Amino acid sequence: MKKFFLFLFVSLYFLSFNSQAQLKFGIASMISPEETFILYKDLNDYIAEKLDMRIETVLKKDYSDMNKLIVDNKVDFALVCTGSFFFLQDNEYKLMVTPVIDGKSTYRSYIIANSNSGIDELVDLKGKTFAFADRLSNSGSIYPKYIIIKRFNISYENFFQKTFYTHSHDKSIYLVNKGVIDGAAVDSLVYDYLAETKPDEVKNIRIIHKSPYFPAPSIVASGAIDKKLFDEITRILLKMHKDPKGKKILKDLNIDKFVVTNPERFEEIRKMQKLVDDF
Repeated sequence: MKKFFLFLFVSLYFLSFNSQAQLKFGIASMISPEETFILYKDLNDYIAEKLDMRIETVLKKDYSDMNKLIVDNKVDFALVCTGSFFFLQDNEYKLMVTPVIDGKSTYRSYIIANSNSGIDELVDLKGKTFAFADRLSNSGSIYPKYIIIKRFNISYENFFQKTFYTHSHDKSIYLVNKGVIDGAAVDSLVYDYLAETKPDEVKNIRIIHKSPYFPAPSIVASGAIDKKLFDEITRILLKMHKDPKGKKILKDLNIDKFVVTNPERFEEIRKMQKLVDDF
């Protein structure tokens, strides 16, 4: 299991490497704080060195907060959840690159339940308590709401007894593992990492449904970014795996490389969100 997204999303700190930063790099956190400062710093410093600019990293745990920073041009480029940039207008962002992990630039939504609850499939969650991650999250909100509509022709509000948002996938996993709630929808990258490194944190959990594969969370730029700067940052990220220093950082981050992603790969998520909105 590659750990790129865990390390790239986990911290909730606001990291400022220079009070006179020329650029700002935003990160929308998917999980709760972990000791990842050095990984953020290495990635930040690599891009800054290549650009010969100072860069400040801004972290937000709420996806909508990061979207607002993108819209208001308070960050120049940002790593965001796959679903979050569908809540932006086309002129408010530019898709930059997507990481490749284990040869794939994809991930899934896992719908999980406490293994002692008697819940074995989606229909068993009817009338139960359920946790979403963030309202803008694909794996933690858009897809699970979509699949409930498609399978049962009912809105999630009428399907579940009670729902709420945890704002982090690992918190959702924790609550299900402890039996505090019956089920949740979580990011496969986070779940698989915990299953591999901290098995006790998922020992009471059963995965009852897996979504199709979706394009992984990507780096996007503000719609106002200078084209020359956009192209230069993109070039740096795309060539990281060919540069000795960049290759070492990628190895430490456990990713293969960055690639340019065809925006059409994200259209299925856009269609799911529209169905949820219109239902």
